[in-house]
Amino acid sequence: MKRNYEALFGAFYGKYFEFKNENMSNSEALARTAYEFEGVVNLGEMEKAVVYIAKGNISLSNKRIFIKAKEELVKVLNSLDLEKLQIEISKDEYEDILERRDLVLDEIDNLLLDYDPFARWYYYEMEKEVKSYFGEIINDLEDENELVEKILERFERDCENTLSENIVVKTTLAELLIRHGIKENEQFVKIRSELEQFDLNDVGEQLSEDEKLDLSIRINEVLNKL
Repeated sequence: MKRNYEALFGAFYGKYFEFKNENMSNSEALARTAYEFEGVVNLGEMEKAVVYIAKGNISLSNKRIFIKAKEELVKVLNSLDLEKLQIEISKDEYEDILERRDLVLDEIDNLLLDYDPFARWYYYEMEKEVKSYFGEIINDLEDENELVEKILERFERDCENTLSENIVVKTTLAELLIRHGIKENEQFVKIRSELEQFDLNDVGEQLSEDEKLDLSIRINEVLNKL
């Protein structure tokens, strides 16, 4: 079973990075990957263990985890049938499974809990992604309209996904445009209007209280510079 055991870990991680290459957030890429492997967990105890351990390992590389996802992960890993597992895999693989499982269970409590069910870019992830893409293309585009349109096109899917992603994209983009002296663009006028009308209460639990405060300060600074 060794080849199947190792191949399954590789397949799960491979699918996750395929989704990441489609510009998905960490949480959405993981959710989509988990969905792809829903049927696999029913094939045997080894498959169940590998899929949930892989989910756990990827979760540990993020800063947050949806509370119900954490509860399911902990429940499944704690309820693995170890007798079945020993029959299905070699002794070395069994010991490796337990070591990997225990690592996930030991570290999972260090993650911040997310109470909103939407898979999305988190606050600082979204900000970083916009800044990174802006830096990649600004020197290649001389036309300001094309620059803004290209950025909005790149993050169109995210802006339509959740209100928190949308407002973080627009705030970060506005900050970058001001920094580069771009204020008269037609799209910028629309972004400014959107920031002026934005109500922080509308994002609910998609942002933490600290993130809401930080975002509020950033929006006010943008508007004051105009």
